[in-house]
Amino acid sequence: MVYMVDANLRSSTVRLVRLALVEEHRVKSNDDLASGPGEVVAEKMRIFCNLLKNVIRKKLSRFTTSELDNLTLSSSVFLGEGHGSIEISEPPTEAQGRIIKSLVKVVFHQMEKKESSDNFEDLDEGHANLFLSLFIKRIHCDVFEESSLLTLNQSSHFELHERICKIVTGCENAIENKPQLFPTVYHDGFFVVHLYCCLEDNLQDSGSDVLLEEFDKIDLDDDDGSDDGDPDGPTLTSLSIYSGLISKLRVSKQTLSQTKITLLPSQDFEGLWESLHFDDRIKQRFYSYATVALKIASLSKDVEDDSYMDILANNKLLLVHGPPGTGKTTICKALCHKLSIRREFSQEVSPIDTTHKGIVVEISCSQIFSRWFGESSKNLATIFNDVENLLKINQQNASFVCLLIDEVEAIAFSRSDLLNKNESTDGVRVVSTLLTQLDRLKKYNNLLVLATSNLIESLDPAFVDRTDGAFYIGNPSKNGIVEILTLGLRGLISKGIISVLGDSSDILESPKYKQIMITIADKCLSAGTSGRTLRKLPLNCLSEHFRTIPVTLDNFLLALAMSVTSLSNQNHV
Repeated sequence: MVYMVDANLRSSTVRLVRLALVEEHRVKSNDDLASGPGEVVAEKMRIFCNLLKNVIRKKLSRFTTSELDNLTLSSSVFLGEGHGSIEISEPPTEAQGRIIKSLVKVVFHQMEKKESSDNFEDLDEGHANLFLSLFIKRIHCDVFEESSLLTLNQSSHFELHERICKIVTGCENAIENKPQLFPTVYHDGFFVVHLYCCLEDNLQDSGSDVLLEEFDKIDLDDDDGSDDGDPDGPTLTSLSIYSGLISKLRVSKQTLSQTKITLLPSQDFEGLWESLHFDDRIKQRFYSYATVALKIASLSKDVEDDSYMDILANNKLLLVHGPPGTGKTTICKALCHKLSIRREFSQEVSPIDTTHKGIVVEISCSQIFSRWFGESSKNLATIFNDVENLLKINQQNASFVCLLIDEVEAIAFSRSDLLNKNESTDGVRVVSTLLTQLDRLKKYNNLLVLATSNLIESLDPAFVDRTDGAFYIGNPSKNGIVEILTLGLRGLISKGIISVLGDSSDILESPKYKQIMITIADKCLSAGTSGRTLRKLPLNCLSEHFRTIPVTLDNFLLALAMSVTSLSNQNHV
């Protein structure tokens, strides 16, 4: 069992650590001139990050396996526990900065004395809690578990071939042999901790020098003011640090107008993964498919003779399908965010590095089509040409590029159906262009293509055949509904919109409110409520039944029950 842990760092405080190490090196530079400050500081920052990871592991080891699945700990949790925790402003004040620098000196002094910096026992509980409150914004944990059938019991009297025969003949039932998914035990696996900062935080904390540096690289000349522009030339989207980085990607104006480009990790995608609740471990399987595809692709570049890799159907194309409002687009964006954080397919980088770790290019299919014959396929080809340029540029820093095609049926409709309906052959040309471009780009090891569709039966068979994996996402189950509604209620309680008596942290975990949520979830399930509708329910409920806030939790739940019942009656009419 593996616990994937994502820790969102406070970029401002981590940078103070680096500044303290640089200042310390300058003081000692007369004694040690053998290595440059960059190498020394980088090594000490690596030690600091490992220490921070070990502190996180120690913190999470106190939870049971069932508690660790989809566990989220925020900075308020660290402050509430006390024992050395302190509240820090963003950015830190001058006094707080001195505390952080002093802490760094004390900790590294202790490490030098013990000579065991990779052991989390080096920090006492007070220092560990101080580390969490100073440097961590939020921690999220996912549980990955392999099937017991994949592990061969060496002491068993069955040989491997006999075991396989039992499986293929159905004699060995996977369900009967599968253990309880999350038994109540303590950390019977290991924690893989990933430290990261959102790109916007890094750019903001790095100061205005980054803006000036990026602005100097932008070519403001425009030859003729045409919309076509130079496909290889840079463009200025807006005067900001973030858009300055996007302009450096050398994407044509036409592609910028027909797509949305996001550099990762991004605050826009923060929290999306945690907000999704599906059955059958869909999120974990979806993440594993994408990671394995990128890993296999990255391995091929290190092999001199990789011709044997051609037999692997690794198109790096994943399809997510299902009814509207179930979270298909959201899970695609959340996946890209997690890939940029965990980077299991490439080398580890500093969490405060201002270089992007991934790029998402979202195609707006509606803007691709033109009234002029042949122009639609040309627009699509231009986008793919720009994506190829991004793939070439980002191969150097091992950043991946994800092409996200939302509602792909608009450009991948079945060609035979189009011809049978006497539709314009321009639509057929668009589908053919899409398939040709996908085949052309699959050679790049840092490519990932994600497509969503509400109508998988209408897609061209050749497109479906190119997908490495297809994932169906339907309406939430009863457990998923409970999770979504509970998450929404927690947010309203934390903002003071819903008032509760006493401790609000675990009030929804009480038997009284758990049973109420299950009853409401049963009604939502019978109504066939989508995930999107569930997320809108709390706000709709407030708007429909209340005119003033805050409202009590019991009154809100009564109103929520009435709203759900009304929605159910409408759906059954």
